[in-house]
Amino acid sequence: MKSPTHTAVPSKDGPKSPFPPRGGLGCGRPSDLRAHPPCPPEGGTSGANQAVAPGPTFKTVALETLGCKVNQVESSCFLETLHEAGYVIVPPRERADVTIIHSCAVTSRAGFETRQLLRRARRRNPDGLVAVVGCNVHLEADRMASEKLATHILGNREKFDLLRWLHEPGTVDSPCMAASDPRECRAFEEICVRKMAIGRTRAVLKVQDGCDAFCSYCIVPYTRGCSRSLPMKSVRRQLDRYMAGGFQEVVFSGIHLGQWGRDLAPGESLASLIRRLKPGGLPHRLRLSSLEPHELTEELMGELRHTPELCPHFHIPLQSGDDEILKAMNRPYGSSLYRDLVRHLHEELPDAALGADVLVGFPGETPSQFENTFALLSRLPLAYLHVFPFSARPGTQAFTLKGRIDGRTLKTRCSVLRELSARKRRAFAERFIGRDLEVLVERQEPGGLRWQGTTRNYLKIDFPASAEIEPGSKVWVRLLEVTQDGLRGEVAHCPCS
Repeated sequence: MKSPTHTAVPSKDGPKSPFPPRGGLGCGRPSDLRAHPPCPPEGGTSGANQAVAPGPTFKTVALETLGCKVNQVESSCFLETLHEAGYVIVPPRERADVTIIHSCAVTSRAGFETRQLLRRARRRNPDGLVAVVGCNVHLEADRMASEKLATHILGNREKFDLLRWLHEPGTVDSPCMAASDPRECRAFEEICVRKMAIGRTRAVLKVQDGCDAFCSYCIVPYTRGCSRSLPMKSVRRQLDRYMAGGFQEVVFSGIHLGQWGRDLAPGESLASLIRRLKPGGLPHRLRLSSLEPHELTEELMGELRHTPELCPHFHIPLQSGDDEILKAMNRPYGSSLYRDLVRHLHEELPDAALGADVLVGFPGETPSQFENTFALLSRLPLAYLHVFPFSARPGTQAFTLKGRIDGRTLKTRCSVLRELSARKRRAFAERFIGRDLEVLVERQEPGGLRWQGTTRNYLKIDFPASAEIEPGSKVWVRLLEVTQDGLRGEVAHCPCS
């Protein structure tokens, strides 16, 4: 079943999706989808949380999540929904009547991992349902169907009606397929989450979805759709839900977080969101996920200065330190803006962890252009780098560009930057040796003799166990040493006031 070729057509909202909508095969068309009602008061369910009684055959469900923090919080919503509907949740990769793979599409590796997990699920339980949902469906639905990898293949809009679709008939020979065009979706899918599947100390709050930036290498605008924001009142409601559940740290996350509020009427900003939330109370820690360089505005900087709950940790994608490459990537800034921003942040908040994304091997990247990136990163007071090799994604502008970097050169350049990251990470951590740092306890290490937790500026520290400590506790830990295996400390005093 070969997917036809589709060309992206520009519109006032940016290019249309180069991938066609899918529907039918026993499941109904995407146009039949219901609008989701607003998030209910405590004790109620709606939207993605609407419970549908499970059928008599399918009782257990396992879910695996690939990709970003937004996928993580959406998966937590799915698990709550399934649990409320009577399904028994079993650990990932365990035999289950229903296996759900929440996919990612940002790189070709993510697509490979999605298909690999689907094959494993089919082998574990050939008679069970296997559903693949999310971003990779919009790229590879036909491939997954032709390779008989799943019984249900659902796009990013349809996955919020997961229970409904699971009750539609589907087999690997005739899968239930439904994936409407993400660029046509204007509504924010509000979800209600009380527990995070990844733990009970840090919660992720999805305040924004979609992206309109159209970086030339990035498939995300086509899989996640237009930028759209969770209204402030709904953010307040979900934040209160997390705080009532005992979460000490909440991470504001989105596909393009810095665009929060621009689609609302009247328009708002991330800074105004934080400012308006403060009178109703904030969690002990409020962390912001990735922010684009040009979106760390003076207004937002002002909120950083006057909001002690905001964690001094900022992840600011660079992608390249060469201005020609940045232009070819369709990134709306130059290397000098990035340099000045990072230095300014460091001067304002010297203890803050500043991290960067770097995309290596963009088509046509010359040795001197790579050296420009290395030189810029070497000079900047960054705490760590996330280094990614270029991955050609069908449907993006960069997919057709000539000058692909050969695999050996790509691997070498990535290694150079990862070694630089390791040196920067160690140098940043060593600055805090001998200091007492507030640590939010996350988990006990195997053997039960030590705990691990995270500081406000995102240092991961392990320290000896104590009877007074449990996940979610706040303790003061004195950092003693930085080793090859991580950061070691000792409890200075406990609990934190």
